[in-house]
Amino acid sequence: MRPGDEFAGRYVLKEVIGAGRGGDVWLAHDTVVGQDVALKPGQVEGDRETAVRRLLGEPRALAKFRDHPHVVTLFDVVTVPSDGDTAGDVGETYWFVMEYVPGGGLDRQPPMSPERVARIGAQLADALAALHEAGIVHCDLKPANVGLTRRGAAKLLDFGAAYRAGGSETITANGPYSFTPDYAAPELARGNVPRPASDVFCLAATLYALVTGSPPRGGEPGAEGDGADGDGAGAAGEDRDRLTYWKAEQGVVEMDAEAVGPLLPVLGAMLQRDPRQRPEAAEAGRLLAAVAEHGAPDPDGRPAAPGGGRSRWRRRALFATAALGVGAAIVLSLVTVPGNGDEQDGGGNDRRGSAGRQLPKDTSNGGTRALIGDPRTADVCALADPDALHRFGESEVDVDYGNFDRCDVLVHPDDRSRIDVSVQLRRGSPPEASDPVRTIGGIAVREAPSKKGECGLLLSRDTAGGGTGSGRTGGDMFVGVRVDVGHGTVAGGAAALCAVADTAARSAAEVLNRGPLPRRSPPYPAASLAWRSACALLDAEALSVVPGIKADVPEAGVADWDCEWFSDVDDLEAEIAFFRDEPKSARDGRVVRLSGYDAVVEPEGNGEDTCTVFVPYREYGGRDAETAVEMLRLHVGGQRPIGELCHLTTELAASAAAELRAR
Repeated sequence: MRPGDEFAGRYVLKEVIGAGRGGDVWLAHDTVVGQDVALKPGQVEGDRETAVRRLLGEPRALAKFRDHPHVVTLFDVVTVPSDGDTAGDVGETYWFVMEYVPGGGLDRQPPMSPERVARIGAQLADALAALHEAGIVHCDLKPANVGLTRRGAAKLLDFGAAYRAGGSETITANGPYSFTPDYAAPELARGNVPRPASDVFCLAATLYALVTGSPPRGGEPGAEGDGADGDGAGAAGEDRDRLTYWKAEQGVVEMDAEAVGPLLPVLGAMLQRDPRQRPEAAEAGRLLAAVAEHGAPDPDGRPAAPGGGRSRWRRRALFATAALGVGAAIVLSLVTVPGNGDEQDGGGNDRRGSAGRQLPKDTSNGGTRALIGDPRTADVCALADPDALHRFGESEVDVDYGNFDRCDVLVHPDDRSRIDVSVQLRRGSPPEASDPVRTIGGIAVREAPSKKGECGLLLSRDTAGGGTGSGRTGGDMFVGVRVDVGHGTVAGGAAALCAVADTAARSAAEVLNRGPLPRRSPPYPAASLAWRSACALLDAEALSVVPGIKADVPEAGVADWDCEWFSDVDDLEAEIAFFRDEPKSARDGRVVRLSGYDAVVEPEGNGEDTCTVFVPYREYGGRDAETAVEMLRLHVGGQRPIGELCHLTTELAASAAAELRAR
C-alpha cells in the first residue's frame, strides 16, 4: 500500500499516521462523503473463530458509543483478503474506518496547564462513565490513546485492550487484557480482574503526564511500553521495565505537587492504591470540571504565594499511594548519641521508658559532647548555611518543619524547581563497610547509601587523621547528606545534586571543625515539646493494643524525641515522634477529638500499609509570621487492613494525648 492508492473502492490513501497492533494506521480520504478518515488494520491469524471474535470486539464496543462526543467514532468495518488469500480464508484483514483525530495521541504534545488538563480529564471521565455503564473497562488509558479534535474536544482512542466487566469476554487480542505499566492501576499489574476503578487510576496517571510530561512513576516521556508485548532496549530497558512493573504492582506514584497545582486533591483521590477508595468516573468528572472552571486552593487551603510562586510550606504537599516521593531533597543528617549523662531531659522530665524501664543512657564520648552538647539547646541550623548554597539558587532557612533534631534550607535554582537541604541529629555511627573518600580538616567524608536520583554523603570524626572519637562506636557522631529535588527538575541531573551535597557537607564540616556547636538563641520556651520525652508518652499498657508489640525494647532517637517499637505479628510497627509543620486540618485527613485535641487521621500518611495521626500541641509564630504547630506524630504500619491500622494508631494517639494533657 502506497500514498495515492485507492482502497475498497472509495478511500484514497494519504500517509501513515501511526501503528496499531495489526499494522500501519493510514490517513485516507473518503471520496463518497468527502471527509478524511483513519484506516486501522486488524489481522485474522490462527484459529479464525477466536481471532475474529476478539478482533471484532473493538468495533462492536465502539459502536455502542457512536454518538458520544468524547469517544472516537467508528464509521465502518471493511474486510479485504491478504495477499495471496481469498476473502474468508485465514489471513484476511479487517479494516476499521474511523474518525480522523488530527495530531493523533497526546503523547507527543508538550506539557499543558493544569486547568486545560482538567477540562480534558472531565471529558474523558464522561466517556469512561459511559463505558462503565455499558459494562466495558478500557484498561489502557494513556496519553497515546487520547486525541484532540480541531475544536479541542478530547477523544478516547483505541479500544483494543478493553475488557467486558462482569463477563469473561475480552476485546484485546493480547490475552486476558493488556495495559501499560507506567499508567496502570496496581490491580491490573497484579493480574486481577479489571474494574471501572482501574480506568479512574489510569485517567489520573494520564492527566498527570499531560501536565508534567512524564508518568507519575518516573518514566521518561514517550517511553510507554505495552504490558503484553513491550520490550526494553538492552539491559537498561530491561531494568527500567522491571522497576516500572514493580512500581505498578505496588501502586507507587511520585507526584510533583507544585506542578499539578489545583489538580493535586483530585488526582490524589483517583490514584488511591485501594480501588474501593477511588471516586467513580462520573464523580471524578465533576471534580475535574470544577477545577477547570474555578481552579482550586492548594490541598492545605493556602493560596498561592505572590508572583505566581508557592509558599515555602507547599514543599510538603506530596502524594503517593505506596511510596511518597517527589524527586529529591538534600538531607544533611548530623547523627550522634548526645547526652548529658543524667536521667532527666533539659526540662526536668524523667527519662524512663514507656514500659517503666530506664531507657539507655546516652554514652557519647567527650569529643562528641564537646561538638554537639545538649541537643535541646544546640543550634542545629548553624550546620545549614544558606549563603554557602546561594550559588545554586536563592536560598532560605526553614526552621519550622520536622522534629527538633533538624533544620532545612530551601534552594530555588529557578522559579519552577527547588532543592531541599536538611540537617538532622541522630543516634548512631557510620556504616563499618563505608570507607572515607576524603577528609575536610578533622572530618571524614563517606558516601551514603542513596536511592535512585539521590546523592548521599556521611561526615564523621576522622580518627585516622587524629580526630577524637572512635568513629565506629554508637557514641560517635556523623553527618549524612542526602540530595534530591523538592519539585521540578534541576539542570545537570545527578551531577548537580552531588555538587550541592558536597557544598552542604563542606559547610557543615567547617562548622564542626571550628569547635562546639553554637547554642540556640533564644532557647526553646519552657512549654515546648523540645523539653519533653516522646517515649514517655506511651507505656506498656497503652502499647498493648498493638498485637505482639515489644514494649520494653524501644528504639529511641535523639533526646527521646522519637521512639519506635516492633512486633513479630504481621510486621507491625509503632512510632511516636514530635513534629513541627503548618496546622493540620480536615483537608489533610479525618479530624477526631482526642483528650481535648483536634487530631487528624491520615491513612497511608507514612507510606503504603500505614496510618498516621497528628495531635497538635502548641501553636507559635514561625518564620515570616507564618503559624506553626508543635505536634505529636504517631504511626502504625504493617500487614493489616488500613482501617485496622488507623484504629490502632488512633488508640495510641488517644493514650499519648491524655498523657500529654496530664503532665
